[in-house]
Amino acid sequence: MEIIKSNKGGNKGFYKGYVYVVKYIGVSKITWRCSQRCSMKCTGELYTDLKMENPEVKTGHSHLKDDDSVKIEKALCAMKERSKAGLSKPLEVYAAEISKLDGNTRAKMPVEDHVKRTLRNQRSALNPVEPTSLDNLVIDGRLKRL
Repeated sequence: MEIIKSNKGGNKGFYKGYVYVVKYIGVSKITWRCSQRCSMKCTGELYTDLKMENPEVKTGHSHLKDDDSVKIEKALCAMKERSKAGLSKPLEVYAAEISKLDGNTRAKMPVEDHVKRTLRNQRSALNPVEPTSLDNLVIDGRLKRL
């Protein structure tokens, strides 16, 4: 089972061509549900231990597996991480990751402008909050003059 971070900071798991999100964290195991639960009304579930290892399928899926969607999720996550970490432009990050994908997977990618907007938003989330008044203004200790 392979794990990446979701947009909201949670975990997404990939196992045998399906994408799972955490449903419940119990005392000794984690219950995962299919990420297509709402859109496809899929009841697929999976158990893992607390270390997110030893996956065990609880309930089968109501749709076919899609290896391309797994590759797309991984590519989008890599783009977001690279965008947060460096000063590369969203277009450069997008082009570098899209070049690693095969033709079928590229065809299923979200629209380029939407992905680049997401990458810009990922980076802007790291900026400090703009103060609304002088009372809210906080100056970092490194910037103060003695």
